[in-house]
Order: sequence, then C-alpha cells, then structure tokens
Amino acid sequence: MSRSLRILAYAINGRGMGHLVRQLAILRQVRRLCALADVQAECWVLTSSEADTLARREGFPALKIPSKAMLRDGGLDPHAFLATIRSTVLQAVSSLRPDLLLVDTFPSGSVGELIPVLELVPHRVLVARQVRPEVAGEEAFQAMLPLYTQQIVPDERGTGPILIREAEELLSRDQARAELGITGERAVYLSLGGGGDLAAAGTLPRLSQELRARGWHVVVGAGPLYQGPELRGPGLTWLSRYVPLELLPGVDAAVSAAGYNSFHELMFAGIPTVFLPQPRIADDQHARAARAVDAGAGRLAPTVEAVAALLEDPGSPAAARALVPRNGARVAARQALRGLLSETALDAADRALTPTLLTGLRHLRAPGAVPGDELRGVSDLVRSLGPDGLGRFVSLCQERALPMQPAVHLARSLARKFPAAEGPELLAACELLLPAWARFDDWMGAISLVRALPTQRSLSLPAFSRQLTRWLAQEQDLFDALRRFSRLEEGGARPVSEVLTILCQQAEA
Repeated sequence: MSRSLRILAYAINGRGMGHLVRQLAILRQVRRLCALADVQAECWVLTSSEADTLARREGFPALKIPSKAMLRDGGLDPHAFLATIRSTVLQAVSSLRPDLLLVDTFPSGSVGELIPVLELVPHRVLVARQVRPEVAGEEAFQAMLPLYTQQIVPDERGTGPILIREAEELLSRDQARAELGITGERAVYLSLGGGGDLAAAGTLPRLSQELRARGWHVVVGAGPLYQGPELRGPGLTWLSRYVPLELLPGVDAAVSAAGYNSFHELMFAGIPTVFLPQPRIADDQHARAARAVDAGAGRLAPTVEAVAALLEDPGSPAAARALVPRNGARVAARQALRGLLSETALDAADRALTPTLLTGLRHLRAPGAVPGDELRGVSDLVRSLGPDGLGRFVSLCQERALPMQPAVHLARSLARKFPAAEGPELLAACELLLPAWARFDDWMGAISLVRALPTQRSLSLPAFSRQLTRWLAQEQDLFDALRRFSRLEEGGARPVSEVLTILCQQAEA
C-alpha cells in the first residue's frame, strides 16, 4: 500500500461494553475504507472495558487499563490509582503517536486522563453520544469539546446509530437459529447488557427458567462480565460471550436492558423487545426504551415479574426496523478520516462498498481471518480490479456458485502474470476463465496452470483468456491438459500464445 495511518480508539467502560463495541464498529469501517483507498490502517484499542477480548475477536490489538468499577470490586480505592491510570494512558499515546485519536462520549476520559495527551495527536475525534443534560451541561465537560478537531454525533438525525454489523452481514433466520442451537417454534433473547450489573446474577437464571416453562427457547446473552450461576438444559442456549448482532435474526423477541448498543442492535435486526432499563450515570435508558414503546416496537416492563406477560405481545418487527433503519458506522468512519484522506478517495471507497460487495465480503475472508478484515487480504486485487470491479467479481462468483477463495487466488495470479492488464480486462478474463475452469472441478489444477505461466509482456490478457477458453472447451481432464501444456511450452522456451494456438488446433482437429 502507498501509505499508512495509525489510529488509536479509546473506550471507557466499567461494567458495560457499549463504548468499546461502538469504537470497534467504527474501526471496522475505517479498515475497509482505507483498504479500498490503498491505505494501510494500523488500528489500536485502548480500553478500560473488562470485555477487551472483543477487540481481539474483531482483529484489533487492545491495551487494557483497569476500570474504576473493577478496582472497587478488587477492594481497591480507585482514587489511589488515578495517577497509574493517567500515566498509563499518557505512555500509550506518546509511544504509539497515532495520526488519529478516537474517543467515545467522555472528552476528558473518566478521571481527566485525556487532558495531557490530546496535544500529542494531530487529529482528535470525539464520538459525542448523547448523555444526560446535567452531565453535558457541566463546565468541565463543555470546556473539553473545543480541543477536538471533529465531533461525530451518532443519532438518528445525522450519522445514525453506530452498529458493529451492516444489514448485509446479518445471517438469515435459519442460519442464525442453527448457530444458536435453537429448537422449538419460538425463541427469545435474554440479556442485561455486558452482564456486569449485580442484578444480572439473579435475574437471568430466574427469567430463563420462567420463560422456558412458558414454551420459549431462551438464548441467554449473559455477557463476558457475568459472574452468576449458569444454567444448562433443553430449550436453553447459554452464552457467556458477547452475542454478535448477526445472530439476532434467529430469535422472535427479546428481553433486554436499554443500553445504546443493545437497543439499537435489537431494533436494527427487527426484534421487538420487552425492556428492563438500568440506571446509569450519563445514559437515560428509560427515555430510550420509551421511544420503542411509542413506536410500537417494544414494551416497558415495570418489574421483572411483568416480563413474561408482556412478552406474549412484545411489539412489531417492522416497527423495530423502522425505528433503526440504517447503520451509521461507515458514515462515522468517513467523518473520522476526513482531513486524513482526500474526499475523492473517501467517495470512491464509499461507493465501492455496495450491498453486493458487503454481502460477499464474508466469502472473501481467508481461512482464519477475522470478520471485517476481508479486504486487507485482497488489497492487491482491489488495486487490480478497482473497487467497482471487485464488487462485480464477487457478484460473478456468487451468481455462478464459484468457490470464492480459489477464484480470488486465480484472479490475483492473473493480475501478476499480466501486469499490463487494466481492471476491466482482468474482470473480463475472470468472466471467461472462471466458468471454464469450473467445469473441471479441479481448482488446484487451474491454479497450477496459471502459476506455470511466465510473466507476459507481449501477450495481452484478453487474447490469452480467449485462446485458453477456446482450448479448454475441447478438453475433458484438466490434469491431462496441464501436462500437454507444459510439454509444449518446454519450460518457457516457446511463447504461450504459440502453445495455445497449437493446443487449439490439436483439440479441434
């Protein structure tokens, strides 16, 4: 890639994980936009969330600092460790020297730890999620806002709610139910956020037993911070990890807290929900749940005892989707990158992320690669085909039911063997050759054939693809065909165009 950017996302969390998930959602889109713009995005996460392993799940290295909540749980006075927290943040920022610092919600951090580091970073972006008026109105809070070069407001009027998956990345109902091990006709998702609240240890087991008795298959999203008892048995899927957004289409309804991420993910996936809002210092969960009630997308449970009855008529899936119709993560990523990448490059990358390409991205992912990192592994193919061409390439593979990984390998090899070929020529060659190779169901043979080619300086890719397709149409076995090709080529002594002419004449004789 021609250049690189280093990005550091700072996410404060104690018993929750909403800030961290929101930051990861933006970083995923930053990584995609940068890959399409031929820029290497080196992304880091610095967080106090006890769910920091979520960063690893999405392929981002994370630096962990203790949260005030966990210090208290450990019997330590958080105020005695303020200097430790501040010095750790300062050391991380000063050693990484990021081009972009992405901060969520609290402009000075949790204990003022960001005040001395902002001047070290040339581009500073605040994800200004709505907080309670009394918090936003504090003089210290307002004084920090001008220190940021840009603010991103993740609301329905502007950027849109920031979510970790696009609509095209959600699984179908059947796929999600299979992943979750759901049996029975109706399923409910039960969660109280990250699981760190003390009430979760009693509420989750109690509700899961009651709802199973009423005929629900219960998917418990206990959360990575949950420390209560776990249940096992028929009609129950108990998950201690974070339940990915892409699995939510597998359930029919939900019982959930009304945190930012939980609320918007459930509505985005079209899951009507009975809400159990939790008290928060800066976040008004009751107001958020009331929006769903007013829209007909949910119910507000006054007590835990009221949940089961309300769940029989939790609201409308269509109303839920209408409440959160889009994901603003890519818009937020564009805003964060503004000033670091040109508007022309951002426009081109944004246009390339079509619904077709987004649907096919998980098929582009190499074995072992993390979600959202699909484009980084094929950046050379992006450069060869162009972003629009890559979308058409994915469509071709899906329409013809071609296996994505061998197809990607072949396209990349063709680009290397024919360095003068333009993007449209490479795409046209793939449209001819991939179906021709598919007939043999011998993708390793096809890869071996292209690998055996010397780099072509005079033979054009269009001419090669026409000749090769013409020859292969007469062949029955690709292994035998490859042997004849190698024998005639004589280790590169005879030009490929001459070899193909001879093979076509012999096959058609």
